[in-house]
Amino acid sequence: MMSHPAARFRVTAALAVCCLLAGCGPTSPEPAPAPASAPPSPSPSPAGPDPALVSWAGGYCGAVKEMRLIVYSLAKGYDIKTEADVPKAEASLKKLDTALAAAIGGLEKLPQVAAPAQEANALASGELAFYRKLRGQVTENLALLPKGGARYAQAALDVSGIDLVSHVPAVETGKVPGLDQAMKANESCGLVG
Repeated sequence: MMSHPAARFRVTAALAVCCLLAGCGPTSPEPAPAPASAPPSPSPSPAGPDPALVSWAGGYCGAVKEMRLIVYSLAKGYDIKTEADVPKAEASLKKLDTALAAAIGGLEKLPQVAAPAQEANALASGELAFYRKLRGQVTENLALLPKGGARYAQAALDVSGIDLVSHVPAVETGKVPGLDQAMKANESCGLVG
C-alpha cells in the first residue's frame, strides 16, 4: 500500500507531465528564429477559396465527420465480458453500420472536382472504398454475432475499432490544391481536416 506523501508525489508528477505535454508548462521566452533557407509561405488567394471547392469540402466533411469520432462512442471489446453483454456489442455494431451507410451515401453524392483540385476525387473515392469494405465487415459481424457469443463480439468490436483508428486517407487533404483553405472556410469541416 502506498503512503500518502508518495501518492501525492506521483499524482503531482503525473499532473506536471500532463501539463507539459499539453503545452501548459513554461515556454521559452523567445521563439527560435526561422531558418534562412525556408521559402516564404504562399499567401492566400485575395479572392479566397473556390466556392465550388468550399461546397465540395462541406459535403465531404459532412459525410466523414461522424466516422472520425464514432469510435469513441462505441463499446470496446473489453466492455464485453459475458453473454449478457453481447447486446451492447450488437447495438454498437448497428450504430457503426448506420454511420457507415450515411458516410457512404454522402460520399456517393459528391460531384467530381475539376483541375487543379482533381485529387479531391481520389480522396473521396479512397474513403468510399474504405467505408464500403468496413461496412461489409460490420454486416458480416452482425450476422455472425448471435452464434459467436461474447468472444466473437469482443473481436468484432476490437477489429472495427482498430480499423477506424488506424485508417489514414489515401490522399492527404494538404496535397489537394486549395482544399485545406476550402475546408477552413466551411464550418462543417471542423475536426475533419
